[in-house]
Amino acid sequence: MVKKRGKLSDEDKVDLKLMQKGEKLENTLINKVKKFLHLHMDNYGSSHGRRIEGTLFFINFLAIVLFIVETHDPVGIYRTILTTTEIVLISVFIIEYAVRMWVAEKKLKHFFNIYSIIDLIVILPILGYLPIMSYFTNLGFFRILRILRLVRMLRVLRFQRMFKSKNTMFGNLNDSQLIIIRIVLTVFTIILISSGLIWTVENKVNPGELGTIWDAMYFTIVTLSTVGYGDVTPLSPTGKAITVAMIFSGIALIPWQLGKLVKVLFREATKTKRKCQKCGLEDHDQ
Repeated sequence: MVKKRGKLSDEDKVDLKLMQKGEKLENTLINKVKKFLHLHMDNYGSSHGRRIEGTLFFINFLAIVLFIVETHDPVGIYRTILTTTEIVLISVFIIEYAVRMWVAEKKLKHFFNIYSIIDLIVILPILGYLPIMSYFTNLGFFRILRILRLVRMLRVLRFQRMFKSKNTMFGNLNDSQLIIIRIVLTVFTIILISSGLIWTVENKVNPGELGTIWDAMYFTIVTLSTVGYGDVTPLSPTGKAITVAMIFSGIALIPWQLGKLVKVLFREATKTKRKCQKCGLEDHDQ
């Protein structure tokens, strides 16, 4: 049908309606997905939120296990499986980072949030699998793959996000339970990151004492516990600097959290059980 000047033909009108309907449907679907993710990401009060965060918790734990396995230098088919799994997991982290940025109301504030920075750092190892990186590595530019290998250990910091409030994936926790879990996580984080760093810089120069990740963990635990047997010591200046930083982090973070735990336990011990006639609560400070 020939269309008149300034008017659409019947066929054009139908096409226009279909395009408008499709755009509306697409916008509606996108908005629904965005609303769903905004509601359930970091929300342990909903079943969907617990499933999402539980899945991410497992994937993050698996990534740490893969790093420990990789320190044993698997070869052949095992190396291929390890590399493929690593790429898949990092891809999941990239999608998670993009989704969190997408649903964030204040994107600039979200970008500079400490947990967002950790998320961004832990996806950097994907660069090591890009073909162009082999060119830079051959030139010896900053030993980029070795640096990216160190970054993988920071994934343990992602566990901190799951216990930033009382409402967690494992249910509602009281103040003392939350602080105890944070103390355990802090110790675990210091041990794992320090062990990974020590092993990475010492396994070539000191293979007899720090040749495996387990040797590095032994050294870290003995050093942090102030036992200090002295049977294992780092040789490189970088290894010694990491050891000093590890000791200072343990001195600064663990007693600080233990002090908070003592305060909470004291406050809970001094509470009195008496139902208030006005608010209906039972726990009150004396």
